[in-house]
Amino acid sequence: MDKDVDALSKFLSEREQRIFRGVIKDPIALEVLKKLFGDPENAEKYLVLIKDNIHAIFIAAKLAESIGRYLNGEDEDKCINIFIRSLSHLRDFKDKRVEYDVFEIVKEAIESRISMKKYESASKLVNFFQNLGLRNYVKKLIFHAMEIADGGDHARAVRILNQLPSYDEVLTAKAYILVEWGKKISTSNPEAALSKIEEALKIRDVPSAKLIKAEIFEGLGNYAKAYEIYKTIKDQPGVEKRLARLLMEWGEEERDIKKLEEARSLVLNDAVMLEEIERRIRKLTSPQN
Repeated sequence: MDKDVDALSKFLSEREQRIFRGVIKDPIALEVLKKLFGDPENAEKYLVLIKDNIHAIFIAAKLAESIGRYLNGEDEDKCINIFIRSLSHLRDFKDKRVEYDVFEIVKEAIESRISMKKYESASKLVNFFQNLGLRNYVKKLIFHAMEIADGGDHARAVRILNQLPSYDEVLTAKAYILVEWGKKISTSNPEAALSKIEEALKIRDVPSAKLIKAEIFEGLGNYAKAYEIYKTIKDQPGVEKRLARLLMEWGEEERDIKKLEEARSLVLNDAVMLEEIERRIRKLTSPQN
C-alpha cells in the first residue's frame, strides 16, 4: 500500500477506511486527499475537484477533522477551514443520510476537542454549526471557560467565549469574567482594569462591576469619580460604609467639613467610625487649625 494512503487510513474508522479504499480508485481524488495530509495550507482549493463525489468529500471532511485534532494554532485552523468547506459541499447533496452524517461528524469533532481541552477550536465549530442544534455544547464550553478564569487565565477564557455564538448566557459569562479580570489587575494596572470593567458594563450590568470600578478610582485618588459611582449603588450591602470612609478621607484631605458631615450621617449606627469622623471634624474646626 502507498505509504501516504497508509498514513491517511490511520485517521479513519474501519467503516471510513472501506469508503476510503473505494474513493482512492480515482487517482485525482487520492491526490486531493494526500494534499489534506501533506499540505493543508494549500489543500482547500483542491476540494473543487472532488465536490461532486459524495464519498470523497465525506472522507476529506473526516481527514481534515481528524488530522486537525493533533495540530495547533494556524495549522489546526487550516484543517478546520478545510473541514468546514468539505461539510459545506457535503450538505449540498440534500440527502437525509448525509445530513445525519454531517451532524455526527460535527458532534464528534466538537466532543474530541473538548476532551483534548482545545476549547477555542471547539467553540469555533459550535459557532459555525449552531444551526445543527448544538446548544448543549455552548453551556459546556462556558463552564470550561469559567474554570479557566478561576485558574487565573482570564484572557484565554474570554477568547473561548468570543468564539461562541452571542447567546445571552455567553455574553453574561463574558461580562462576569471581564469584571474578575479587572479586579485581579486593579492594583498592578488600574487603567487596564478600568478598561475591562467598562467593557463588561457595555455587555451586562454586573452588580459588582460598579463597586470595583469605584474602588479603582478611589485607589487612584479620583475621589470625585469614586463618590459619583458609590452614590449610584448606595443600596448595595456595605457600600454606605465605603462611601463614608471615602468622604472621611476626602473631607480631611480637602479640609471640607461638609464632606465629613455627610460621612457622619452615613455611620450613625457605627460608634467606632462615628467617633473617628467626629475627631477629624474637631481637628479641622479647632482654633489652632
